[in-house]
Amino acid sequence: MNPLPRWLRPPLVLLVAAWAFAAPAEPTLNPALRAVDLKLGETVEVTLADRSVAKVKLLKLDEKTDSMAQAVREANVLVEVNGEQRWLTSANYHLPQPVGGVQIDCPITRGYNANTGDDAWGLEKDARLRLWPRDSPWIEPGTFAYPVKQRWFASSTQFSNEPTYVDGGDKPGRKKIYYHNDLDFGGCEGLAEIVAATDGLVVSVAGNTLPGYAGTPVRPRYDVVYLLDARGWYYRYSHLHTFDPAVQAGSRVKLGQRLGLLGKEGGSGGWAHLHFGITSRQPSGKWGTQEAYAFAWEAYRREHQPAVIAVARP
Repeated sequence: MNPLPRWLRPPLVLLVAAWAFAAPAEPTLNPALRAVDLKLGETVEVTLADRSVAKVKLLKLDEKTDSMAQAVREANVLVEVNGEQRWLTSANYHLPQPVGGVQIDCPITRGYNANTGDDAWGLEKDARLRLWPRDSPWIEPGTFAYPVKQRWFASSTQFSNEPTYVDGGDKPGRKKIYYHNDLDFGGCEGLAEIVAATDGLVVSVAGNTLPGYAGTPVRPRYDVVYLLDARGWYYRYSHLHTFDPAVQAGSRVKLGQRLGLLGKEGGSGGWAHLHFGITSRQPSGKWGTQEAYAFAWEAYRREHQPAVIAVARP
């Protein structure tokens, strides 16, 4: 067979390249965690990442709201895991706890959806639980990095469902509450380096987006970059001051690679910070927040090995 004429080859290459980005790739990395959504009184058996099985029941839910805006300030769940009962505090800078021979946390409860303007979690039941094997890391070593080059809690933060406050938005009379489901790392504008938390495909940067990503969590904006990792999770980095020239839609980045500089662009509330969030498919089948505080905490410890990490928040 005669080879294609030279003038046909570039269009063919472009066609193949376009086809390669036509749809998100199938995940190739299984997360260490397993998530389950439960109604009160519901019991399920969960097969963990190591193939062990945990029997989990949601016994009680206690949500504390303030008297002014009815904002959820604390949520606690009583769970039973393999016959052992324990109260867990949902999110709000809390880490997974050992219960019944596994590790477990509760990233979200139903009350947070009562007066918010957006269902960021995809939760349809009373609470979501995440489980790991007894001795498992919370996220696989070598697959996740702390996303900003600065010290732990170097400035203000808004993490893990606390009502937003840094921009003065925590007002008593407000009707809709913005529970900050993602992680806000305050920092120095134009100086603090933002790095890729994972290896990944650049799906969107500065408003330029690959074709084929309709129906995904990607919301293009001039100050935002989205990465897609091997787990099928989408990572959002917002409010960047500038982007590194190597970060282009369709390029691949490596864990720890510079993405740009921290800023206060877009809907930042006027303060310089990195808005970092992970979105993945949830037990409901919807896209929803993959709570990232434990991952950031674990990655920072691995990278910096501090003797003590002080957490006096929220």
